[in-house]
Amino acid sequence: MKGTLIATVLLTIMIGSFLVPVMAQGGVTAGFTIQVKFYYLCACVLTNMKVVVSDQTGKVVATAVSNSQYDGNILLITFRSETPEYWLLLNAIGYASFSYNMPWSVYGSSIIAVQNLGGYYYAEILLRSSASSSSVFFES
Repeated sequence: MKGTLIATVLLTIMIGSFLVPVMAQGGVTAGFTIQVKFYYLCACVLTNMKVVVSDQTGKVVATAVSNSQYDGNILLITFRSETPEYWLLLNAIGYASFSYNMPWSVYGSSIIAVQNLGGYYYAEILLRSSASSSSVFFES
């Protein structure tokens, strides 16, 4: 009886010495999927929208680009994280145009609160033009 008790205690100490460092490193992996919808205040086409996702420490955790000329209004970003995430900052930059030969640069950002267990989230980014409106709409 005394031998099994000592063996059990030693086994518990050995298992604990392996598990505690793994848990302290943040060994739990969480999967995040973010659906980003872009809005711009004119009826134009959005293309090549690039989104950079940063966590609460400022570390970049994901990037995505809509490469097609026809899917610029929505983007799906999927990534995994081994550190707890509480909120995410999404910075977007891309191009808007009435015709594909004269695009202008647009940008925007959004912050979303997330649970550190992962999940499916929605974000909306209202885009602004980085050029003045007179050069965009009245350029000859």
